[in-house]
Amino acid sequence: MNLIVYGDFNCPYSCLASVRVDALTARGVADVEWRAVEHDPTLPTPSRSVSGDVAEMFDRELVEVRGLLGPDEAFPIRRPPVQPNSARAITAFAGAPVERADELRRRLFAALWFEGRDIGDSTVVAEAVGDGPTIPNRRAEEWHDAWWPLERRVVPMLVLPDGYVSRGLGALARLAELSS
Repeated sequence: MNLIVYGDFNCPYSCLASVRVDALTARGVADVEWRAVEHDPTLPTPSRSVSGDVAEMFDRELVEVRGLLGPDEAFPIRRPPVQPNSARAITAFAGAPVERADELRRRLFAALWFEGRDIGDSTVVAEAVGDGPTIPNRRAEEWHDAWWPLERRVVPMLVLPDGYVSRGLGALARLAELSS
């Protein structure tokens, strides 16, 4: 089964989707194409500190995400100190060779959501990329152009082989169901 998942590195729900995608692919249930999209391009660069309303929003989202975990899902997510603009991370991911893309996706999510590092910072993104090359291309634009016309654009979004689109919590539930 071939699936497409749209997600943003600065979204805790997309982080959980990424972990569930890895479970699916490890079990050989599906081949998944991860397409990184910038859900909120209005976020400033450099990243803003998480405090006040943004801290409260993240705390609510993290409680909800933790409530979605199955008994066997290890997920050490925590509130990051910043809310980054994810454009830099998306560009790096889009430029990764296909054979390194899944590892880079995991590194970028872990940097922000598990380690509390600013993926809006070029140094952090370069460390995540490591020694591997990135290849300038239009892939990020193509992903955005395919995602933009979809109704109710949220992340994560799961596109099934028949074209059906699951959004947000529905996408997370479907990924959990497929991986069990």
